[in-house]
Amino acid sequence: MRERHRLTRRTPVAACDHLLEIEPLLVGVGDDLIGIMRRAAKQPATRLIGVVDANGVLIGSMPILRLAEALIVRVAPEALMSGLVDVADIAEFGHAVGARTAGDIMLPPAGIAAEATIEEAFRVMHRRRLSGLHVVGPDGRPTGYLDLLELTLVYVEALESTGDEPSGLDSPPPR
Repeated sequence: MRERHRLTRRTPVAACDHLLEIEPLLVGVGDDLIGIMRRAAKQPATRLIGVVDANGVLIGSMPILRLAEALIVRVAPEALMSGLVDVADIAEFGHAVGARTAGDIMLPPAGIAAEATIEEAFRVMHRRRLSGLHVVGPDGRPTGYLDLLELTLVYVEALESTGDEPSGLDSPPPR
């Protein structure tokens, strides 16, 4: 168990951001949401879109779900209205109705350095409820994309390498 925990503390993001060969999807702050959705549909493995400035620096992030909601609300607002119960949700709904560009719906940037550990990456994803992060260089420009599945594969390999965890669905749970 201790060895597995040490693995997460010393394994850099750079060791796993290429396991699934998922390329980052980057858009400009003024890019139209419909065009972004068309690009995202051609690259479905990338579930977190990076918003970059004119210099290519990551300035925002856009989960696919947020993009989809901003477009669906324009066609079928009732699909999202039914769950609105508090003032914050209603305000967000109103903002989504008027969204037209990446800048209108982007969240703060979600990036991590290639030298950071996978433990740090997981904590950022978990805290922000994201399924990916952009790997960024010292200049803030994205150099890669780390998906939650890639990160989890490293943990799965650690579990399987110790031999003390069931590796198949047919195995009974430990007591």
